[in-house]
Amino acid sequence: MNENEFDITLEVAGKSYHVSVKRGDEKEEFLYREAAKRVGLYLVQYRQYFSKSLEDIQLLTMVAIHLARDVLRLETENGEATQAIQQWTDKLDEYLKK
Repeated sequence: MNENEFDITLEVAGKSYHVSVKRGDEKEEFLYREAAKRVGLYLVQYRQYFSKSLEDIQLLTMVAIHLARDVLRLETENGEATQAIQQWTDKLDEYLKK
């Protein structure tokens, strides 16, 4: 870690994890903390759903899959929105050239 970074501590599944964040980057720190909270919330939900029959590593794997699916959904939606915006931009450019 260099002087432009500082460590934050995140707790997930009863374990602490240290992450280096650039000094002054409150948004990045916030995102890490919110991500850890969300993982914790999903972990609790999966633990309740499976009545504690699975180990934490299995539950965390399921949480990772859940979150990865969410990321892929957003990437797909953003790609579709970007494509639609590009089509409208092309039409507008074409119209303005007339």
